[in-house]
Amino acid sequence: MNYLLNANQYSFNLRAMKKMLLTIGMCFFVLGLIAQEEKSIYLSDQQVVPPQFNEIEVEEVKERSPICCFLENNLEIDMPATSNYTPEGTVAIEFTVNKDGTLSNFVVVNHVDDYLNQAVIDCIKETEGKWRPGEVNGTPSAMEKRVYVRFDIPDNPPFEELARQNYQYALKRYHKGENIQSNKMLSSKKQTRKSHRMFNRSLNQLDAATVYMPNDATLAFWKAKNYEKLGMHKEMIDMLELRQTLLSMDLSEQELDKFYDLAVITLD
Repeated sequence: MNYLLNANQYSFNLRAMKKMLLTIGMCFFVLGLIAQEEKSIYLSDQQVVPPQFNEIEVEEVKERSPICCFLENNLEIDMPATSNYTPEGTVAIEFTVNKDGTLSNFVVVNHVDDYLNQAVIDCIKETEGKWRPGEVNGTPSAMEKRVYVRFDIPDNPPFEELARQNYQYALKRYHKGENIQSNKMLSSKKQTRKSHRMFNRSLNQLDAATVYMPNDATLAFWKAKNYEKLGMHKEMIDMLELRQTLLSMDLSEQELDKFYDLAVITLD
């Protein structure tokens, strides 16, 4: 994002992973779009038609996604009575549209709140039987579908500002962790304990920023940096792979609806 500090300005030791990252490229972007675009796609010798939601209960606005209109008009939020706050952010749910049009394998790709996540899943499940399955060369085929739902409180700051605030806090904690690691006045044990505490806090702030900006490559980069510091190498590699995917997509929050289905729910 324009407002985030360009992660490429920072050095990050990737030599041990160069060969692996060479195998990660545009294929992720292509595969992601196969199940999302509302038109036929030709991939090599295969004609791929993504699954489509065919039924809505309200008059459709031209060029609006039918599944988004369904969600905006039918999604019900059942927050617990004891809750004294209303969460906001962008929930991303991925699921499979099977060959017979049934739905399965629901996965929360971007977490905001357990109740909001479940509300989106429950509403999508209500659409079972209303999907035309995807096809490969005219043959029905199980395909993944991803839907985003942005829960927005009008009087709150814009999502970009909220993400930036958490991002800046995350960088401060990361650099504080680095300073602790280089503090010769501390024993090795204290260096590790105190620095790891800062890196974990940095990760928490980055997760909080991702609630608002689920497809930001810079956030993924700094998560990988923290995982490296914590010795979590598998998580670091997974996050770098995600970053490569996001970079190939070059997908901003404002452009979500161009590539995926984005519903917007205004909260009271």
